[in-house]
Amino acid sequence: MKNALKLRHLAHRVRALKVDGTLDAPVAALAYDARTVVPGAVFFAMPDREPAEGRFAIPRAIERGAAAIVCEHGGFLPYRATRIRVADCRRALALAAAAFHGEPSQKLQVVVVTGCAARVAVAHLLAEIFRTAGIPIGLAGSRGCSLGARTLPPLAPAAEALEVQECLAEMLRAGCRAGILEVPPEAIQRGVLAGGEVDHLVITRLEAGPVGESAPQTHGRAQLPEGWQHGVRLRPGPNGRRLAGGLWHVEDVLAGRAGNGAELFFRVSGVPAPTTDCRARLERADLRGTDLHVTAPEGGGWHARLRLPGRGLARAALAAAALALRWKLPLSAVQRGLVHAAAVPGRLEPVGAVHGAPVLVDATPALEDFEAALRELRDLTPGRLRVLFGCGWRHPAPVRPAWGATAARWADEVILTDDNPGRESPAALAAAVAAGFATVAGHPPRYEPDRAAAIAAMLARAQAGDCV
Repeated sequence: MKNALKLRHLAHRVRALKVDGTLDAPVAALAYDARTVVPGAVFFAMPDREPAEGRFAIPRAIERGAAAIVCEHGGFLPYRATRIRVADCRRALALAAAAFHGEPSQKLQVVVVTGCAARVAVAHLLAEIFRTAGIPIGLAGSRGCSLGARTLPPLAPAAEALEVQECLAEMLRAGCRAGILEVPPEAIQRGVLAGGEVDHLVITRLEAGPVGESAPQTHGRAQLPEGWQHGVRLRPGPNGRRLAGGLWHVEDVLAGRAGNGAELFFRVSGVPAPTTDCRARLERADLRGTDLHVTAPEGGGWHARLRLPGRGLARAALAAAALALRWKLPLSAVQRGLVHAAAVPGRLEPVGAVHGAPVLVDATPALEDFEAALRELRDLTPGRLRVLFGCGWRHPAPVRPAWGATAARWADEVILTDDNPGRESPAALAAAVAAGFATVAGHPPRYEPDRAAAIAAMLARAQAGDCV
C-alpha cells in the first residue's frame, strides 16, 4: 500500500544516473501520461509514449505541477521540477510503482499466467480453485479485475507497471493472500512485471497453431523465452506460507483431436519440478458443458461435469487442475473448483437463451481464436450456427477480409455489424470484411451497422437447436 515515499528514496530505487534539483519533496503520485499529472507527482517521460502527446509532454507535466521528471535524456531545464535521468524509463516506472505502493508483491503470493489466448480461461479457473481452497484471491487481467467483493475495470492491452502494482496493492487492501495476473507475452517483454517478484509464472500453449510467444522446451525442462530475463523476476525458494516458486509451461500434445471419447493429453514442465503428463477422456461435450474423466498426474481419477462449453475450455480446466495439484492445493478444492466454476468472461460465455437456442459471447481479438471458437461451436451445434460480429480499428487491415472468410466458412448465417471504428470509416471497415465473406459464400453478408438492431435481428431468427 502507499507509503510516504520521498524523491530521494525514489531516485535510489530507480537507479538514477544523474539528479538535477532537490530530492526532499514527498511523492504525491506517479504518472506516465502528462494529462493525468497532479501537483507533487513524478512524471515518467517514456520515449515511445511521448509521440502521442508530442514534444509538449514534459512542459505539460510541469505546468500541471509535477515535482520531478524521470527521463532518459535531458530535454528541459530543471528549474521548476527536479530532473532524474535513468537508463531505462519504463523499468524505472516499474521499480518506482512497486516502491510507491509499498512493495505489494512482497506480501502476496503472485501467480502470472501468460502465453496463448487460453491464459484467460486458465487464470479464471485457477482463481476459482484458490477460492474453493479457502485462499482469498484477487484476479486482474484483460477481462476485468476481481478483488474479493470488489470489481475494477480490466487491465488495458497497453497497461504499464503502474496499473499492475496498483492492482496488487488493491488486492492487499481487499484482504487477499494471493493474486493472479493474466497478461499477454508482449506486456512481460515491455517490463510491466519488473518492479516486483513472482511466485509462479505460467506460460500456456493449449491451442493448435502458432501463438506468438510460445513455451520453448530444453530437454524436458522449462526456460524463460528469450528477451524475458529482464522483464520478470521469479522469487527464489520457499518463503513462509508461500508455495515454492517456479516457471511452468503447459503445452497441449493433442490439440487437434475432437469428438466424444477423444483423449486430452498435455504436458506440464516446471522449474525446479520435473515434467509430468496429464490426461483426460472427453466423455460428452455440448453447448451446456463438458463431461470428463480426469487422470491425475499422481494416479487415480475422477469424473467432472464442467459448466463450460467446448474442448478448448476443457483443456484450460485440466491445465488449471494440473497446476493446482503441482502446487499442493487440495484435490477436493480442485474438483469442486472446476465443477462449480462460473463462465469464463468473454470466452464462449453463456449470456442467456432465446427460443431454446443458447446465446454465447466471445471477445477474442485474434483471427485464429475466432476460427477455433466457430469450429468448436459448429461441432457442438445440432442446428444452425448464427454469428454476429464486426471488426474495429484494432483489427489490422490486411486480415479483415480473412475474418469475413472465416465466418462464411463455419457459420450458417452471419450478420455483420459495426465495431469501434476509431478514426476509420465504419462502412469501409465493413466492406473489407464483406469482401472476404463473399469470396467463400459467393455473396455479401447481411450488414446492419446499428449493433442493437443487429442483435435483435439475429435473436429473432434463432430456433431450438441453434446456437447464437
